Amino acid sequence: MVVSIVKINIDNNEQENLILQHSHLGRNIMVKNLSKLRKTFAVGGIFIASSLFSYSVNALEVAGNIHKGQDANSQGYSFSLADSFTKGGNFYWTASYNNLEKVKYDLPFTITDERFFKINTIDGLVSYRHKIQSYNAFFKKLTIEYQLGASLALTENKLTYTDPNSSDTVEIYPSQENDINMVLGVVAHYKLNKNTALNLGVKHQPNFSEFGAITSVYVGLSYRFGRGLDY
Repeated sequence: MVVSIVKINIDNNEQENLILQHSHLGRNIMVKNLSKLRKTFAVGGIFIASSLFSYSVNALEVAGNIHKGQDANSQGYSFSLADSFTKGGNFYWTASYNNLEKVKYDLPFTITDERFFKINTIDGLVSYRHKIQSYNAFFKKLTIEYQLGASLALTENKLTYTDPNSSDTVEIYPSQENDINMVLGVVAHYKLNKNTALNLGVKHQPNFSEFGAITSVYVGLSYRFGRGLDY
């Protein structure tokens, strides 16, 4: 009788543990899915709002770029919307979605190792575009853009390791969702035709969360709807 009762209690405990595990798993899946939906809506909302704003003011310029990060295997891409604040003006605004893979994070001095993470951000920039004045056939199609703004982090990067000095488990967050960091950039736009330009640029973040400075170079194309490129 006692053995049966003990067995029943063990079975009940196992069932409760299984139920709790399934409950935690379901909760984690739901949280991750909600987080993905929130990011998708955030990106979509910014681009839609930017499109509406641009449509009401000037012609919309869209761009796609491929990035090469400062680390050996770091690479990514970006998509952006841009327009001038005034028709024919030199000051522009830009809203962009950015992805950079395999960004290196140097672990604390007690650990002789490194880790790589993915960074997704939404950037908001203001810029000034300077058209090169020249009679040369190449340079007269060239415009230099100087950018300044901020990025909003969409990804959380977490690292767990054991400190060899104290054997304690330590959690580090190289970056967290909603971190805001400065962005600087320089882009050369080469006009290919009335609506299309080739972009070659450098994006620099002097101090991205706990990663430190992050720099990437990129190349891509931009297309201006409506009246065509001003440069």
